[in-house]
Amino acid sequence: MSDKVFDRRVIVSGAMSGLFFALPAAILQQTVFADSALKGVMLGIVFFAGALAGYAAARPMPSHALMHGAAAGLITFVGAQLVYLIGTLEIPNPIGIVLFGLMFSSLGTIGAYVALWRSANDAAKSR
Repeated sequence: MSDKVFDRRVIVSGAMSGLFFALPAAILQQTVFADSALKGVMLGIVFFAGALAGYAAARPMPSHALMHGAAAGLITFVGAQLVYLIGTLEIPNPIGIVLFGLMFSSLGTIGAYVALWRSANDAAKSR
């Protein structure tokens, strides 16, 4: 048995699922919807992408699924933050970076928990 805690393939696949939604939403937020009420909707989609990344990372049921979800959520935040940096050309507040990183890790953990919960419900229904 391996001593590795993280399965990189699972984290990368979860993060790619999250980035599939987060990157277009972050780009649209900074360009097309910059002065619109839809800017908040795009931010909501970016938040959803953090939870989706955690869900996708925990769906294959790796050991330590919640930690995989948190890592995938954090990577999703880093990708969206890079788009924000390129779009605004401003250096963000470092405290905000840390807090949003923690928030996206939490969203990834919530998504992973939902994946585990659904898997347990599906297993209970199939009995």
